Amino acid sequence: MYKISEDRAIIFTTDFFSPMVDDPYIFGPISASNAISDIYAMGGTPFMALNICCFSDNLPEGTIENILKGGINKANEAGTIISGGHTINDSEPKYGLAVIGEIHPNKLMTLSNAKEGQDIIITKPIGNGIISTAAKNENIEKKFLDESIAYMLELNKSASKIAIKYDVKSCTDITGYGLIGHLKNLLNSSLLSCDLNFSEIPILSGAKQLSNESHWSSGAKNNEKTLNNKIIWDKKITLEEKMILFDPQTSGGLLFTIDKNKSQDFIMELSENKNLYVNKIGYTIKRTNYQIKFV
Repeated sequence: MYKISEDRAIIFTTDFFSPMVDDPYIFGPISASNAISDIYAMGGTPFMALNICCFSDNLPEGTIENILKGGINKANEAGTIISGGHTINDSEPKYGLAVIGEIHPNKLMTLSNAKEGQDIIITKPIGNGIISTAAKNENIEKKFLDESIAYMLELNKSASKIAIKYDVKSCTDITGYGLIGHLKNLLNSSLLSCDLNFSEIPILSGAKQLSNESHWSSGAKNNEKTLNNKIIWDKKITLEEKMILFDPQTSGGLLFTIDKNKSQDFIMELSENKNLYVNKIGYTIKRTNYQIKFV
């Protein structure tokens, strides 16, 4: 974020990756949603973006056009102008955006503003990395993939706007480090620990059935290896369930902390968007010798 005046700041972010779905027109808006999400996670309003494109010469006819069309349509939904971009030749297609947003400096949501005794709220179910990997490796039930795609396509726009209305100051989006990694970043930055209730964490349909070593990405395994320290696990949680919590997410939901006296109203208003799945999953506590405890 770059502050340019007392009442205006600019947010810059970028993200791009290779396809996690076969349909080019679906890949475009998923990637755009994912890139724009960082602006929403800080409470900002995106307004301009540049395409980042890596395409080979031998892609099927119409593939590039459909990726870009999908990205433009999702950017339009976010009120964002795609004003240009850059393309290079690459054997593996990749697409994303560099995004600019603006915000009032006093409304900024950051990792370091969580307070002791706040509720932890999530806005989308997790597990889409496992489902996407399974879909690449084998035929899975279409309903599992369709539900996962629907959540990936949903912008975090409404959740961010409602958070600003409730004066929420602490937020992160859930992407490459999975739920555990991004929650740990927030706790570390705010010098807190937390208690979580595993049964309250929303998990995509099919993710538990598909969670096995062949569907755990290298990112999930790296997250587990790096982040598993300072977690006190409920013994009832299986390895397969743990790996869902470490699963890297594409265009994942937002994770907020909010004062308990505002929490219920906040959840109810967030839930008016039927394309989100909003739940309280735990609460922050005073810093302890562990970061996360499942109770």
